[in-house]
Amino acid sequence: MRKYLVYINYLAFALLGLVLLWLSFKQTNFSDIGKVLQAGNYWVMLPVSAVSVMVYVARVMRWKLLFEGVQLNAPKNYLFASLATGYLVNFVIPRLGEITRALVLKRSLNFPINTSLSTIILERLVDVLSLAIILSIAFVLELGSSQSVLLQFTKDVVWVTPAKLLIILGFLGIATLIYFEVRKRKDIVSKWINELLENLFSLLKIKQKIPFLFLTILIWFGFYLMTYLWIFMFEESSKLGAYDAFLVMVLGVVARSLPIQAGSAGAYHFVVGQALLFLGVSLSTGNALAIVIHGFQTIVTLVLGFSAYIWLLYKSKNVPA
Repeated sequence: MRKYLVYINYLAFALLGLVLLWLSFKQTNFSDIGKVLQAGNYWVMLPVSAVSVMVYVARVMRWKLLFEGVQLNAPKNYLFASLATGYLVNFVIPRLGEITRALVLKRSLNFPINTSLSTIILERLVDVLSLAIILSIAFVLELGSSQSVLLQFTKDVVWVTPAKLLIILGFLGIATLIYFEVRKRKDIVSKWINELLENLFSLLKIKQKIPFLFLTILIWFGFYLMTYLWIFMFEESSKLGAYDAFLVMVLGVVARSLPIQAGSAGAYHFVVGQALLFLGVSLSTGNALAIVIHGFQTIVTLVLGFSAYIWLLYKSKNVPA
């Protein structure tokens, strides 16, 4: 039954992506998008490529710091291959890539799966917290604007209601009960979960907090540049400012966080296209820019992911028996 629920979940998000793709392009003439793409400045791809690689490297270096926090020496080349392979799997089946990363390190370096998972979970928690901080900053900056892009997207959202508060409190209560129950149990699964939690708590005490923070800021600055640089692709979008690119980046990251296949295809196109339209960019140019940004990142994910997978296969075949 659980397996069918997983399939239904993936199908539902795939359909959501298709619906959002349709909404993104239903009012657009594809010949107009083609003309916009033909007139693009593709030299922009060079600095974006450099920034994309920088983000991967910064993620690897930050991840390595976490392994050092649990006294494991993780080679950068294996971490890079594991990360790229995980992103490739996430492209097909969202959220499975995190488990794949841990399995790759188990097979390649014999790292305990729960230790690797604890580092990945902490990474994700830091990224979610970073996104929450950036969103809060963006909303504060937008409060004084009469034409707020973020407020336009969330105008129909009621953030706090008694029902939502009850759901949150109920979830926290159930999670607390499960935590204390697991801590008491001695079965194999509970021991594995307890070890995972202990590793996670120990990671919070890593000594190299400043380098970790610096790399986190560098990663998010890279995300920003990967939006800002693309606006110079087309003459119309190049009129946007650095702050406009920041708003588009924030909304794009939120869209990409949805567990939709193919790198949140549909959700990203819809959100970025509408944001650019609100900022005064035509729908054709906005959709063309969304296609380019998402398409380029897809190519990077596929190329690095398949290259990493082939490299891992090569290394596994050349390990002495």
